[in-house]
Amino acid sequence: MRTRAPRVTATADPVAPSVLPAPGLSPVVVDLLLDGVLICDAEGAVVQANRAVCRLLGLTTEQVTGRRPPPPGWEATLADGRPYSPEEHLTRLAVVTGRPQHELLHIRRPDGSESWLSVRAMPLPAGLTETLPTPRLVSPGTVDVTRPGAAVASIVDVSDQMDQQRLLLESEQRFRLTLANAPIGIALVAPDGQFLQVNAELERLLGRTGEELAELSFHDVTHPDDLAADVALVEALLRDEIPKYQLEKRYLHSDGSSVWGRLTVTLIRATDGTPCYFVSQIEDISEVRTAHAQLERRALYDPLTGLANRTLLLDRLGQAVRQHQDDEQIVAVAYCDLDHFKRVNDSLGHAAGDELLREVADRMSDALRPGDTLARIGGDEFVIVLDSVRSLEEATALLTVVKGAVEWPAEIDGQELTPSFSAGLATSDGGRSAETLLRDADTALCSAKQRGRSHWEVFSTAMRAQALAELSVENALRRGLDDAAFELHYQPVVDLETRVVIAFEALVRWRHPERGLLLPGEFLEVAEDAHLMVPLGRLVIREACAFLARHPGAPWRVFVNVSPQQIGAADLAGVLADELAEAGVPARRLAVEITENGVLDAFGVSLRDMQRVSEQGVDLVMDDFGTGYSALSSLLAAPIAGVKLDRSFTARLGDGAGGDRITATVGNLVAGLGAYGVVEGVETEDQRQRAYDHGWRLGQGYLFGRPEPEPRLGGVLRTLRA
Repeated sequence: MRTRAPRVTATADPVAPSVLPAPGLSPVVVDLLLDGVLICDAEGAVVQANRAVCRLLGLTTEQVTGRRPPPPGWEATLADGRPYSPEEHLTRLAVVTGRPQHELLHIRRPDGSESWLSVRAMPLPAGLTETLPTPRLVSPGTVDVTRPGAAVASIVDVSDQMDQQRLLLESEQRFRLTLANAPIGIALVAPDGQFLQVNAELERLLGRTGEELAELSFHDVTHPDDLAADVALVEALLRDEIPKYQLEKRYLHSDGSSVWGRLTVTLIRATDGTPCYFVSQIEDISEVRTAHAQLERRALYDPLTGLANRTLLLDRLGQAVRQHQDDEQIVAVAYCDLDHFKRVNDSLGHAAGDELLREVADRMSDALRPGDTLARIGGDEFVIVLDSVRSLEEATALLTVVKGAVEWPAEIDGQELTPSFSAGLATSDGGRSAETLLRDADTALCSAKQRGRSHWEVFSTAMRAQALAELSVENALRRGLDDAAFELHYQPVVDLETRVVIAFEALVRWRHPERGLLLPGEFLEVAEDAHLMVPLGRLVIREACAFLARHPGAPWRVFVNVSPQQIGAADLAGVLADELAEAGVPARRLAVEITENGVLDAFGVSLRDMQRVSEQGVDLVMDDFGTGYSALSSLLAAPIAGVKLDRSFTARLGDGAGGDRITATVGNLVAGLGAYGVVEGVETEDQRQRAYDHGWRLGQGYLFGRPEPEPRLGGVLRTLRA
């Protein structure tokens, strides 16, 4: 730390002129001045020194008078670091040149203390020098009084100001380094929008040099669609209505492309409130926006065909229905699916099936009018929304055009295929919602398929009667939930090598009071449509946990099927935690099966719910793997611990072609991802052996046992306990 000698209070700025004593002032008056004052002869020797300068230098009057500063043992340097020479003494130069002199001197005293001094010298008039006292000679030849002339010097300690200036320079240097090395774009912008200073990151972000940007304003590099919002916020900032603002906007790159940036702006004002400049910080968020757009597209569009998915379809259909509910035009909905599409998947494989779906989607899109909507809502199902048609006849005419465009031969995987589709057509009557209209079209499609293929049916009241019959089933389902009319049957899952049972799949059955025992295919679709899967699913989970609790030492677990309706808002993780805790069963003994499409359609809350299920120790198993339209994507979309290969692949084991290759490839993929695989639908010994040879270690099917209620599992359970 620098030490300083005692000094008088100094208020002079190093640049401002100092007050010098007027000629003719007496020594008494000079002593009263706050600034240090020296009167020197023509050679710079001190003739007179006031008290202030003696206090400033820490010397007595005798030690100062008669000498040419600096005193012996002191070091004096100029501001640029050069030693201060007596020949450069300011009073001497003032006498020689006849002009005032000024210099900043850095003084280091013998005791180590330091000071910065502002020294100003002014030549004295010739008449005044005659009255000056003769300096006391220190040693012979020290002072030469033969040269006429003298000067007066004022000395002010400016150490504090120099420290402040040094700190300011260091602060400016830090700012320059921060600006230059900041990982985000930074600009100083004038109140009129002109760029004053930019850093290297902003130059990279905009593809322009600092010199180029200095000729531009922020208006010139802002996307026209985003400029108005930015200008409005700038004006609010200038009016002092807001302290700062943040905005996501597009910038114009020099190559013509758009760059997304998150802009944060603050306004720097002078002490009187006058706006000086804006500090703009621009973070490149192009990748974030791209990822967000991809997620949005995935949420609204079918990844295979690029068509709208169910969510976007219902949104557009709802808008169309509302738009035409009070005019003479109608909205028609055609619910379509391809005839015998399963044969394509079974014979040529799912890749060929996907290629056919894309080809059909392109043909249908080309045949529709610009304002119509085409969506793919799963599998081979497409929905057409014909907006603004005048009559049912016009709607059927348009559907005929679409059908004609689709039903042309197409070469798929080296095979010539002629696709055809069946459809159900429903039209709005001003009183139905988008969901109801879509359901009516689906009902008409079911009727069309019952009557044959490659044609369509228009929704009618008779079909509505059938829908009412299904409503009756729905009501019976609700009563069945209240009356505990559902029970679980258990089918073993075995080790394909040893045939040892390692798990059971819990399959729900409905003991109908009139129709007897019903399999899931006879009521689950109605339960899905009626949104009854949440209470029904909880019942199944509760019964499965109770089954496990009745066999606490068993080495196997239970697989339970869950519906997408149970995931997300229905809090599947919370339901599992509650039921496991109630039964006192460890989470590892339970696994939940979710269909491939159920996993693929999971986003946001649903995906987080699945993550929570996995974190609490319950395995997630993907059911019917291979039947969805993006199998690999679905496998990677969630924390999947196990995979159940769809029985359609098992049925093709031994074909020596696609069936064996696909089964072997998927088996290796599942193993490579660290998951366990289960082959469904194993009915023969040959299928068991081939599945094992293809890398599958677990299997399920009639070869090992049919689903049975718990009382009929007695022998199996005793064998397992033994």
